[in-house]
Amino acid sequence: MRYLARMLLATVIAASLPGAVSALPTDILGNSPLLHMNDADKKLLYDAVVAVLKSSDVRAVRDWENAATGFTGRVQAQGDMTSSEGLQCRRLQLRTQVRGLQSQFAFPFCKDPKGEWFIASGMKFSDDAARR
Repeated sequence: MRYLARMLLATVIAASLPGAVSALPTDILGNSPLLHMNDADKKLLYDAVVAVLKSSDVRAVRDWENAATGFTGRVQAQGDMTSSEGLQCRRLQLRTQVRGLQSQFAFPFCKDPKGEWFIASGMKFSDDAARR
């Protein structure tokens, strides 16, 4: 799960840096809540992601809230799929909200042969669940 934590944190950090992806407009995140999350918010988001990935329910949902910062969020599984390499994968939708600001992202996560989950950006999937 350390790998998942690093990947999720790297995604949040990359998304927080304007121009991190040169092909994207520099204001892509605009007023995204991701720019304002503190460590406690990120931990709640991480714990929700882990709970949904570990769930046997392919449509699992985990809501989280940090009363101290006003952040709320939801992690929702959108079904399982298989990568073209044969890895077990699950698409997650992550939503965050604070003070009227909202963001929503969907990521495919796959489990490597060691059982570690990682964000499977750029991978191809052999079934229709990946296209939803």
